[in-house]
Amino acid sequence: HRGRRRGGSDPATFELIQKIQTLQRRLIAKTEEVVEKGLVIQEKEKLYSELKAILARQPGPEVAEQLTVYQQNLKKKTIQMKAMASELNMYQAQVNESKYEQERLSRELTEMKRKYYLQKRKEKLVEDMEYEGGGNVSVSKSGPISIHHEQITAAKNARIRYTGGGYAIN
Repeated sequence: HRGRRRGGSDPATFELIQKIQTLQRRLIAKTEEVVEKGLVIQEKEKLYSELKAILARQPGPEVAEQLTVYQQNLKKKTIQMKAMASELNMYQAQVNESKYEQERLSRELTEMKRKYYLQKRKEKLVEDMEYEGGGNVSVSKSGPISIHHEQITAAKNARIRYTGGGYAIN
């Protein structure tokens, strides 16, 4: 067996063999350590390459400055947009007020026209009645004219009507 000493061997040779075996074991252990450290180094290099690629994709300082400028412009535009929106609301309110006022004035005008033409009809009827000699006509500003039915019929029949050329029709 290797580990046993033989009787007739040289002790110096045996010590040298033991020393060689010890050195071989140390060499194997160191080789294993080198392989392990080589794997660790490969992992670190791979991680370094990945981080380098990530950093290459990261924006630089000029992009950060540009981003700040964009943010400032966005704030300004937002303020302008809010101001324009409030102006728009104000103008819409003015338009609505103007529409309401126009409708109110239109209703007033229509009512005034109606009253005017009603008054003109009353005056014309009174005038026709007076022309015929009817004296039983009473006119009030708030109420209708009270005329007898016969007088109204007579007034309608007595009126002189004209054609388009100005000739009287009777």
